[in-house]
Amino acid sequence: MKRFLEGLNLFLGYLSGLGILFMGLLLFYEVVLRYFFHAPTMWSQEIAIYLFTWAMLGGASYTLMKKKHVRIDLFVEHLSEVWQRRLECLTSIVGTCFCAVVTWQGYEMVRLSLKFNRLSATPLRVPQWIPQMALLLGFALLTLQFALLVIDTAGSFAPKRREGRELS
Repeated sequence: MKRFLEGLNLFLGYLSGLGILFMGLLLFYEVVLRYFFHAPTMWSQEIAIYLFTWAMLGGASYTLMKKKHVRIDLFVEHLSEVWQRRLECLTSIVGTCFCAVVTWQGYEMVRLSLKFNRLSATPLRVPQWIPQMALLLGFALLTLQFALLVIDTAGSFAPKRREGRELS
């Protein structure tokens, strides 16, 4: 399971990077059309927002896996290594619970958008479940990644064994 999630996170991390690249190219295209040819598009900004949403939420689990999320460690760095692991385990438990709740809410949002056939209020008329799926899938992966962090961190609390005896 862990290996599968790591592979999926790596794939989504690269895909998110490509999404950001494509978004930048798309916005550059829009700027050129708007300011040099006085012919702006009606769709590029909306597509760029969707790309950004998918890239941000799709890459969040990869970022967590690599431990590159923003951390405030001014207080934590003064704790002992044991207390740092305990705090990481606690924050990962809270993160798992929070992300599970957002995942459930994302599921409800997608379900209702599908049920009522909600479309964007723009000329593109994009089915809203498409951008909303980024929230559902992104937070589902974050939930799993936080759960793996809990398991890994909690596993570091187990006493180490040497020659059949526990060390304290």
